[in-house]
Formats: sequence, structure tokens, C-alpha cells
Amino acid sequence: MPEQFDFITLGETMVRLSPPGFQRIAQTQSFDFQIGGAESNTAINLAWLGFKTAWLSRMPDNALGRKVVSMIASHGVDTSGVRFVPGERVGVYFIELATPPRPNRVIYDRAGSAASRMTTADVDFDRIAQSRWLHMTGITPALSVSCLAMTADVLRFARERGITVSFDVNYRALLWPAQEAGRALAPLMPLCHYVFVAHRDAVALFGAPEEPHEAAEALQRRFGCDTLVMTIGEAGAIAQTQSQQVEAPQAFKASQIVDRIGAGDAFDAGFMAAQRWGLSLEASLQYGNAMSALKLTIPGDLALFGKDEVDQLISGFARASVR
Repeated sequence: MPEQFDFITLGETMVRLSPPGFQRIAQTQSFDFQIGGAESNTAINLAWLGFKTAWLSRMPDNALGRKVVSMIASHGVDTSGVRFVPGERVGVYFIELATPPRPNRVIYDRAGSAASRMTTADVDFDRIAQSRWLHMTGITPALSVSCLAMTADVLRFARERGITVSFDVNYRALLWPAQEAGRALAPLMPLCHYVFVAHRDAVALFGAPEEPHEAAEALQRRFGCDTLVMTIGEAGAIAQTQSQQVEAPQAFKASQIVDRIGAGDAFDAGFMAAQRWGLSLEASLQYGNAMSALKLTIPGDLALFGKDEVDQLISGFARASVR
């Protein structure tokens, strides 16, 4: 069967409802309707960068479920492998966007959603077999016991067929405790070629060292993945392989942060795209940093930027650096 997709992702996408501006839920009279899900965010971001992408999930066969899937498809992502099921519900999350000293506030209403009931039987393995790269995150196995088992089956299937596999730990404290997440996710990591993890999560979930460079080296050695990518907030990111460690400081500062949600997914997409283009690890980290910084400038979960826009930001910074 010929390869059809550059990237395929699998997971839950929810309805995202947020008060306009920086209002609180207690005072708003309306909500902005958007969508959000780490895996579909990444697929959409990669589609905007010019790749052929697909997203798989289990969604309710009702107006809301169809609306979410059509919004993903509108960005050029193939959604024909999504399984629609009657009589179930779509997950919803509410977010109050804020500026310091008030933090953003997220309220989940996703328990018992159609996606949380996913099993291996819901997965379109033929579509995965048609793909060059599979990307999943730690949010999916956090949803249920069946989702954890399904995640392991999908990762193993892709790895056995020579498909590049990446996984973002993407820890969510609202979904499960850190120690439980660490125990569940650690056995999955050796199935992956690329593992993405924030330094704070590496420490909390896997007991990694407090010093980021030591943490990246320790986790790559423990998991045995080809490349461990560790984000360290405003300091940038580190890529650790068996033979080298590469670092790229976050050089692209957003003067005003509009919305932080989805910045990690934007980083993943930028890094993965650069690796598919054959760029070096350092350049891939830089591309991820640029995508993440651009995402901070627009509302919503998605980094809706084309390759030319990201290239322009990177080349502009490079010219400024040599003046």
C-alpha cells in the first residue's frame, strides 16, 4: 500500500469555550467557540507547514462531534479515519485567559467523552500503515485504562512497521497524579524514536535531575529513544541523542503573550517538520522555538503559520544577530 500521509496523529479533540478578552466566566455573557486537542493541533500545524496529515479519533455522531471534525478538516487534515459513534458526548473545556498576576484557569468537562472510551478496535490501522510518522501524546493514555492500552498497541504497531514514532509526555495534572503518569508512560517511551518532555515534567514524573542538561542525558539513556527533546521554558530546548547533546536558546521572544495554550504543540510541529526536511537537530530546535513563539501571538490552540512566515522570522533573527 503506497504511503499517503507525512504525519498521522491520534487523540481527543474538545470544544474550547472561552470568555471574550480576559473576562472571567462569572462575568461573561458569551463564549468564543474553538477547538483544542494536542494531537489535532499538531496535525493542523503541520498541514499549515505544507505536509499531508491525518488525525484519528472516536467522536460522537451528533452536531457537536461533526462540527469539531469539520473544523479540523477545514485546515487540510484528513479526518476520514475518525470513527463516529451515536449516543455519546464530545469533551469540552473552558478557559479563562489572564495576564499576571492572575493565571489562566482551565475547567475540564470531558469525563466519559466518546474519545475517552477508545479501544484498539476503534483505530484505523490501515491509515497508520500508510503514514511515514505517527505522533501521540500522554494526554490520550490519561483518559482511561482502555486508552492507555490502545496507545501501547498503536505505538507498537507503528514501530514494528518502520514508521517514525514520536510522543510528547504532555502531562496534565488535572487528568492524573504525576507518579501514576510516570509509571504508566515510562514503558511506552522505548517504543518511540522521539520523546518530547518539559523539564518540569521530567522531574515530577520520572525523577530526572533538577539540572536540565543532566536530566536530558539521564532520560535518553533510560528510555533508549533515538532523540530526547526537552523543553526548558523561556530558556529554549535541548536535544539529546546517544552520542550528542544540542541546545537552542529561545531567541524569539513574544513582546505580548496573547494565548499560551498550544505553544508546546507548535514546538513539536516545528521540530518534526524540520526533521522531515532533513535539517540538523539544532536547526530543528530553532524551528520549534520559532513556531512556539509565533503561536503565543494569536488566540486559540493553533499555530496557523505557513513555512514562509516561520522562515522569515528565523532568517530575520539571523540577519539581526550578525549586525
